[in-house]
Amino acid sequence: MNVKPDKKGGICIKQHVIPLIVTAATAFLLTGCSLGGGIETYLKPPKLSEQHEQIYNALINTEGSKISLKYPKSGSYLSAFVVADIDDEPTEEAIVFYDKSNFTGNDHSTLRVNFLDQKEGRWESMYDFAADGNEIERVFISKLGTSDMKNVIIGTGSQGEKSAFLFNEQKPELQSLGDYAAMDITDINNDSMNELLMINHTPDGNTAQLKWLDQNGELAFCPVLTLSPNTTDVLQMIYGKLSENTTAVYLDSYITTNTIITEILRPEVKDDEISLVSVTADNADSSPVNGTVRSSSLLSRDIDGDGIVEIPVNSVFKGYEDKPDTEQISMTNWYILENNMFIRKYSGYYSITDGYAFMIPEKWENKVTVRTANDDIIFCKYDEKVENQTQLLRICVTSSAEAERIINEKEYADYVKISSNGDTVYLVCRPVYSGPLALSASEIQFNFKIIN
Repeated sequence: MNVKPDKKGGICIKQHVIPLIVTAATAFLLTGCSLGGGIETYLKPPKLSEQHEQIYNALINTEGSKISLKYPKSGSYLSAFVVADIDDEPTEEAIVFYDKSNFTGNDHSTLRVNFLDQKEGRWESMYDFAADGNEIERVFISKLGTSDMKNVIIGTGSQGEKSAFLFNEQKPELQSLGDYAAMDITDINNDSMNELLMINHTPDGNTAQLKWLDQNGELAFCPVLTLSPNTTDVLQMIYGKLSENTTAVYLDSYITTNTIITEILRPEVKDDEISLVSVTADNADSSPVNGTVRSSSLLSRDIDGDGIVEIPVNSVFKGYEDKPDTEQISMTNWYILENNMFIRKYSGYYSITDGYAFMIPEKWENKVTVRTANDDIIFCKYDEKVENQTQLLRICVTSSAEAERIINEKEYADYVKISSNGDTVYLVCRPVYSGPLALSASEIQFNFKIIN
């Protein structure tokens, strides 16, 4: 499926996709399937394993049968049952997330967290806690700071509000860690000890803070770092190298419904105390970086696997500067932070939906533009008169079956496969051209990148 990004980083799906959608919908209707049972019919949880069945029976023996399991929405633990060694004893423990249907005013909340342990080969409920909210957002099991204890960190949510809680055997209770918009476990300063990174949204903007446990198991934390006053929800939080020994946090956060910026945070250690500081490039607000403000479809990524995060910012290809927005084709410029400056590392055509980018080789800089024709993206030697533009490279994205047909048909004999991702196949064609802008097969391969 080919798409064309607009100036704002959006995408325009070509019309050849519509028949496929109609066909798929028709095929579904012709199977005789009925939705009469309601959507719940198709969302039933899978059958419990033998171990989970034993845990579930132990739970209802204690709490009664009027319960419904709750499944975490993201993270490594996506089951209503988490079985792990959380106290360094020979046997494993279990955590079950559930709703208590026979809710009373004394229960505080219908959302419950139950901890079970094995006694003589049988599961027994040890602790049962009410948790704020009505959803389990995310679960971590990790040591924190200098403490040797394993901790269970649970994020819960309700109507956009999220709260975090900590549990360990030293304090058999859900200890509040505060509200958050995003959180993660990370060894941010590479000292072999994990910290809990929490981003929180306040009426004045986002804040960031690290929390951990000291050697006595007491909660410790660094000062709160105030972030950009314009930011709201966090869209993404990833890590990348600022230098050989420094890892930074890259936050893609909304400033409007469809617009984001990227903020970069790095750890700082003074007198054995760790904190977070904001990193601001000296040219952050200059054109064309413009403070990394861009469409929310353009996420920060390590696109070449070197451990350094690239931040994409759109401009337009040559010849489209004076075109209406709906007719413009975007050039995506990928910036990295280097020596306290945003440096453009790559520029090229980026198809968000098709999951690839083709980077402009150095010898093409300021000499090429892009056109579309049928299902192809066409790179051309730029000329003010479109009819005089020489084709340099064509890229076609299609299915594996269609790709085989295209390659084998005489009309398309010049297409060759350059890459694939699942059933998606990427084909390229080098038109007959032998001038200074011609690319070798190795140059094409080097500049083509799959971006999932």
